[in-house]
Amino acid sequence: MLTIENQIFCQMGSVSSDGYLVYDISESLLKYANPGLFSVFGLEVSEIQSASELLMGQIHPEDREHVKSFYQELLEDRGAKKYVFRLLLKDGEKYLKSSLTVSPDARYIYAIIEDITVSRHNKIHIEQINARKNITLEVLSHDLKEPLGMIRMAASSLESNLKKTEEKDLRSALKFIIEMCERNLKLVRSMVNHEFLKSSVVAIKKERTDIVWELKDVVRFYVRSHLREIRNFHFSSSQDKIFLSMDSMKFLQVINNLVSNSIKFTGIGGNIHVYAEERRSKVMISVSDDGIGIPKEIRNNLFKHSREVLRKGLEGEESGGLGLNIIKDIVDLHNGRVWFISEEGLGTTFFIELPKK
Repeated sequence: MLTIENQIFCQMGSVSSDGYLVYDISESLLKYANPGLFSVFGLEVSEIQSASELLMGQIHPEDREHVKSFYQELLEDRGAKKYVFRLLLKDGEKYLKSSLTVSPDARYIYAIIEDITVSRHNKIHIEQINARKNITLEVLSHDLKEPLGMIRMAASSLESNLKKTEEKDLRSALKFIIEMCERNLKLVRSMVNHEFLKSSVVAIKKERTDIVWELKDVVRFYVRSHLREIRNFHFSSSQDKIFLSMDSMKFLQVINNLVSNSIKFTGIGGNIHVYAEERRSKVMISVSDDGIGIPKEIRNNLFKHSREVLRKGLEGEESGGLGLNIIKDIVDLHNGRVWFISEEGLGTTFFIELPKK
């Protein structure tokens, strides 16, 4: 007979994607295991009869002795404990975090087991990315030191001899400064883009998100910026709130880049509109503008990693954001799809369709 505490715990487990279990210490028997537990361990619910042995069999051979020692420590201390261990499955390693406690009568162990593989791998990748960024900053500071010094000397010389300098020499000095600046801006842009490509390998971590609030916040940023004086930004949605499971940080990089592209290819006084619509099990998001549109000759390769699709903005802006191929990769990671329609001289609309779960 399950106690009221057990019943509440089991009710929580029935609606959670994490693993929930109740283990009877005296009988050495698994009294309760929710579907999430079998999912986390890569097992079928039909295998519940031999669940204890199967669960132990999934634990990484290198971690089995640790898990046994955790179990003994838990029984001796009878407090709340947290442990991290690994599984060794057919498709690779999986990291789990277990939160355990012993019931007051020392009869049951209650455990909640969470899959932290993504966050664990992200932590490793982030540490690697931070190390690379430190190196990047060192390289930039070294490589920019000399050209910036030369630019300073040229500008100082112009200032000191402005009255004596002939127009030909002045133009020559200014040309030198401009070329030096452009060369080093390309260096900075190249290194920044390279670092983003490296950081894009970090796996996504989905959380329940109100996409309406997030998109409003993006548009609000542009409305408050100086860009509101030269572009018109709009947002609308089919519902006041639309929830879906997504990695909001990565996905909002996609939206920011699409809006940034619209800004580059839309004239003064142009309109940029972000829209979200709920459709049963999916959500459709669009970013549209009334700019110059996309030339027909580059449309087929737009989502490919190709220099042919790179083009300068209306005011000569370089293509320095995420490539559309990376945007497609991020959308693919969310099990979504991205496409566009465009008419030269009339504008472009990018559509992104994402599943809610």
